[in-house]
Amino acid sequence: MNSISKSLVAATLGLAISASASIAEEMKMLTAWGGNHSGTANMAYGYIDLVKEISGGDINITPSGPEVVPGGKQIQPVSAGVFDLIYTHGLYHTGDTGIGAAIDAVNGDIEKRRTSGVWDWVDTHYQETQNLKVLSIPTATTGFRFFLKNPMDETNKLNGTKIRALPSYNKIVGALGGTAVVIPFGELYSAAEKGVIDGLVWPSVGAVGYKFHEVTPYLAEPAFGTVSYLIMMNLDKWNGLDETQQEALLEAGHKLEQNSIGVFNALLEEENAAMMAAGAKKTSIGYTLEEANALFAERAMEVAVEASGATGEAFRDFVASKGM
Repeated sequence: MNSISKSLVAATLGLAISASASIAEEMKMLTAWGGNHSGTANMAYGYIDLVKEISGGDINITPSGPEVVPGGKQIQPVSAGVFDLIYTHGLYHTGDTGIGAAIDAVNGDIEKRRTSGVWDWVDTHYQETQNLKVLSIPTATTGFRFFLKNPMDETNKLNGTKIRALPSYNKIVGALGGTAVVIPFGELYSAAEKGVIDGLVWPSVGAVGYKFHEVTPYLAEPAFGTVSYLIMMNLDKWNGLDETQQEALLEAGHKLEQNSIGVFNALLEEENAAMMAAGAKKTSIGYTLEEANALFAERAMEVAVEASGATGEAFRDFVASKGM
């Protein structure tokens, strides 16, 4: 082989190696909320950045929000493999399983969730029932709070009021004398503005992006529970990845969990300050944090049992057995 031929062969091999090295795994993620939601911005997008960094650019994830598939209908297309990943909350798919919603009642200590076996229990459940592999359970210990049109009345509490509440926290609404009502997420602002509802329960962090404080300016304390989101992947897609890719996805998920507690604690101070500067005021729901947490945890586990029967009972009992 002459020198010209050798050079051509070497160049061709170099191009082939370069091309194969540059081909990244492209994935599609559904997010239950858009980028103006603090959870999406810091958890979903944060996970995407961590995966790209840890994989050295070998895995790229492109997000799409509820404008593509509504938040409450995203589980099925990911289970079926139309999309690869999902960022969501368990309350958005209680029709499929109640376990995700019940995670909010679990102790928010990230490492204890893993060493106790709770994390693996949830992962196994979603693999066996939803064809989904859990990659991360990023959690905000800042919890949920009431956003009210008027300050809490110490005597009448929430008697005669209508409060938008999802199943996990309707027991607290009822205990305060209010009526829990269901309003689609996209209609919350207008419903409060028009007086259709007198308030809503929403994660303490994330409301400022939707300007709920403009129409429900009383921020009720204490906040209660944890807000545990889920990042999951289609199980068939997961099984088709190589070990290095799987390790990168799991490492990014663990790091996201570790980061999220501090990030959301800081965001709470920042968002509270912004809402107060815009005219919001503090009020109280009349419960101690311990009382509110107990009501919330009891109801969250009831949701798991109502939605998942014996499986929900098994999860409740397993969590209790681990002191979580």
